[in-house]
Amino acid sequence: MSRTAGYLALVNAGMILFLVLTRLEDYGMDIKIESYFLPILLGGFFILAIFGWLEDSLGFHHLEREHIEKRNPYMKKILDKLDNIENKLK
Repeated sequence: MSRTAGYLALVNAGMILFLVLTRLEDYGMDIKIESYFLPILLGGFFILAIFGWLEDSLGFHHLEREHIEKRNPYMKKILDKLDNIENKLK
């Protein structure tokens, strides 16, 4: 679910960028939307990818996952039961 929401957020960012560039053109700035839209959008995606890589390499995602598991005891019980089943199968 969160991955799908992330993809939808990226599409939404592209639409907002297009609207901003369109409004700048409406206010009299001579902008070629076709030449600016794709480089700005891809540059933004590249920056987001760098931040995601940094977050993963610094271990923030792992720490966040541990914190969520501590907060949610039901998930911990489910994972423990799955571990028990896996150990019995071995």
